Amino acid sequence: MKMKKEYKLLMSGLLSTAVLLSGCSKEEEAPITTTSNTPASEKGDVSDIQAKVKPVEFSLYVNYDWYTSPTWLERPQGKWITDNLKVKVEPVQSNGAAAQKLNAMIVSGNLPDVIVLDRGKDFERLQSAGKLVALDPYLEKYPEFVKTIGEETLNMLRSSDGKLYQIPNWYISGNNGNGNGAYLVEKKIYKALGSPKLETWEDLEAYLKLVKEKYPSIVPLDFGEVRDGADVQMLGMLYSGADNDRTPAFISPGAGQVFGVPSGNELISVYKDPAFKDAALFSSKLFRESLTSKDLFVQTRDQVLEKLKKGKIAVFGAYDSVVEGIGREANNQLKAVDPEDGYDVIWPVHKSSVDKNKVFPSGYNTLGWNVNVITTAAKDPEAIFSYMNWATSPEGQQVLFFGPQGLFYDKVENGVPIPNEAYIKRDPKKYDELKIGEYNWYGNTSYVDTAKAAREKLLPTEAQDWTTLAQANVSFKTSKNMTEFSNLDPAPNSEEGIILQRLKDQYRQVVPKILFAKSDEEVNTLIAQADQEATRLGYDKVLKWKTAKWQENLNRINNK
Repeated sequence: MKMKKEYKLLMSGLLSTAVLLSGCSKEEEAPITTTSNTPASEKGDVSDIQAKVKPVEFSLYVNYDWYTSPTWLERPQGKWITDNLKVKVEPVQSNGAAAQKLNAMIVSGNLPDVIVLDRGKDFERLQSAGKLVALDPYLEKYPEFVKTIGEETLNMLRSSDGKLYQIPNWYISGNNGNGNGAYLVEKKIYKALGSPKLETWEDLEAYLKLVKEKYPSIVPLDFGEVRDGADVQMLGMLYSGADNDRTPAFISPGAGQVFGVPSGNELISVYKDPAFKDAALFSSKLFRESLTSKDLFVQTRDQVLEKLKKGKIAVFGAYDSVVEGIGREANNQLKAVDPEDGYDVIWPVHKSSVDKNKVFPSGYNTLGWNVNVITTAAKDPEAIFSYMNWATSPEGQQVLFFGPQGLFYDKVENGVPIPNEAYIKRDPKKYDELKIGEYNWYGNTSYVDTAKAAREKLLPTEAQDWTTLAQANVSFKTSKNMTEFSNLDPAPNSEEGIILQRLKDQYRQVVPKILFAKSDEEVNTLIAQADQEATRLGYDKVLKWKTAKWQENLNRINNK
């Protein structure tokens, strides 16, 4: 799931917001590619799927405020693709105002050839306006596409007219999940303070007070930036530890989120969930005790990253970009200066009454994180699709995720790029700066996970990847399968969509008041008032609509 794709996030290192440790439920089902040790381009021939790629140059717009795309040819994988496949991508920047940029392009009719965006309202707006190319005519000619992604996944992505317009990114097959949300602890500070137990909320509070006393210039506890104006990661992260089987998506009103808590066969108001109240009370308490950042609601991702890179945050939590994004970058930078420094990923903190194995600070969706769409502005949509067909295949993922052959691996065995000396002896910071993994908007989690995990087993301990270890040990194990909650966003111009926007505006106003409350009594009063106001706005109608969609999803998943 995009957890706040609200994500967004990620692209600072190897972009794998959805890589998992075991992408397939059975090892023998893992995708296998050529076992050849020589790149096809060096042998003078190409694979069948590569031969289908048509030369094309297309513009690409990524619909996120946080994303700044580097030029295509600056990336090793981009240059290889242009040299060998004659495909070139021209990025269109959002300049930090993605929604406005997309709206301007739609109104002017000056659309890019390809857009990467969340499933939901923006996609529906483009599709209903007839601005997207249906992909069905290409599926027979490029059968690898359906085979790689899976017919069930593609059918879940079909629109109400029965046609397929969406190409998923970081889709997942099998029973295991992925996630990049986590809590980080600054290693040197933690060691200096005696490495105390950090499991429960009580442990966390005691440690934060110790940090405040001994390191007054350090932020004891901080969280990722507020997303979409409403997703407050502090509240979401703590909510995930407030009761069993909770995850931030349940209380988020953002696109692609649930904004309802499962209770039997229905979704109930977040304001009626005792776990929401508990998380709000604990969050407010931490604010009152000055144990967290006062800039929580205004700081940007870059500002958070800068603090992390300087080791200025003792404990940090976020539910989407930590392990693969900003946490990785900060850890590698600190470690480059001092091998004993950096950040460790810990098991998510929780109430003492909560089962540690039922704490889920992040979630995943087998449909993936987001989608690519080809617009009617594209002069040769089939050529673009032919590239995407290759890109999402194991062969394409080798280049896009692991880099071109000959850089950090010289041969591929059973689908696994075998790390060479350059990779084993790599400088993690400089390696991250190459941004291998950039432009991989067709992420095939099942392949990448299997190959990535196998690759790390071939490395000496000191050369193993921080992200891979963090995912294997913590973040993949603490991510909840949210596929059943897909497509719960009503159309913006529908009655439910209009109500949801009002509820989102309300949530945006009420959460800061709750967290900055001066007492527990004030917190309880604010939640009760928010519950009453939400009911007046029509929350029950939205919950009824979302519940119906949820049950439809369950029936589709269970083949009913």
